[in-house]
Amino acid sequence: MTSNYLVTFAVALAVSLLMTPTFVRLAFKWGAVDMPGPRRVNVKPTARMGGPAMFFAFAAALLVAGGDAPLRGPVILGSFLALCIGLADDIRSLRALPKLIAQIAVACLVFSLGVRVQFVTNPAGGVFPLPLWLSFAVTVAWLVGVTNAVNLIDGLDGLAAGIVNIASLTFFLVAASRGQTESALMALALVGASAGFLRWNFFPSKTFMGDSGAYFLGFTAAALAVTGAFKITSTLTLLIPIFALGVPIFDTGFAIVRRLYSRKPVMSGADKEHLHHRFLARGWHHRDAVILCYLITFALSAVSLAIIKEWLLALYLMLSVAAVALLLIGIGKVVKKNKPKA
Repeated sequence: MTSNYLVTFAVALAVSLLMTPTFVRLAFKWGAVDMPGPRRVNVKPTARMGGPAMFFAFAAALLVAGGDAPLRGPVILGSFLALCIGLADDIRSLRALPKLIAQIAVACLVFSLGVRVQFVTNPAGGVFPLPLWLSFAVTVAWLVGVTNAVNLIDGLDGLAAGIVNIASLTFFLVAASRGQTESALMALALVGASAGFLRWNFFPSKTFMGDSGAYFLGFTAAALAVTGAFKITSTLTLLIPIFALGVPIFDTGFAIVRRLYSRKPVMSGADKEHLHHRFLARGWHHRDAVILCYLITFALSAVSLAIIKEWLLALYLMLSVAAVALLLIGIGKVVKKNKPKA
């Protein structure tokens, strides 16, 4: 099984690495280009169509993995349709309401195909089976909510792809430790696909993921949580995906509260009050702001592993966070010391 995991990751990584430049060229040909503007961090026209390369990498890796996997088809279908919605928006700039309706339709489809939250755990022990109507509502809300949360956090080079990469790695560790082989394979395929794309997307990026990439990553990560972490009956496992995807989830939650408090439409145009924008406003460098969000995601993922008593894995993650944080502090001091005075 270890070899199957390695092959799945390697195929996803290689396909994503190799196919991304092709879709960068197609993005300019089809008009999926992000122009510089007040809310943009790019200073020149940049391709914004990273979704197709990641999708093909994800699907190819699972095709190579083989095996009997009843939920693999619905997850791939849902991620493809989410990708198509984002791709249409990248090229045609769709309005918010039609996109939301389309996302809900895709979520309903995969629910009908078996991707669903069927119970929630009881902190006192045992589980609460969900009636069909509540299972439907929770599943659709989760899939659509995470899809849009990842899209909203996609404001800096490498931010959304890196966060989903770390969250997917967490889903893999959780699934593998609980013998959920199929969910583990899908999570690892997403780790490879997002890692390959990060080669081109990390600061300074050569391409943006666009809505196609954000919708693909968000929907797929949400679906992986449904097929994996949400099916574990241990106490408080409901919190695992919420913590692993905590940065986009909490950032979106605060954005909704902020807009309601300001009496602005929840689905109004994007603003510059998201977490990453606040880091930049405080003087953080673009790359450092992204890495800080990675560190927060690593820390939250370590908490989620501790929830299922995977203490050793949680310790490794926390030590990694501490090491990277100390490295950043050291680099910052060196740069500040060597910076020429005005």
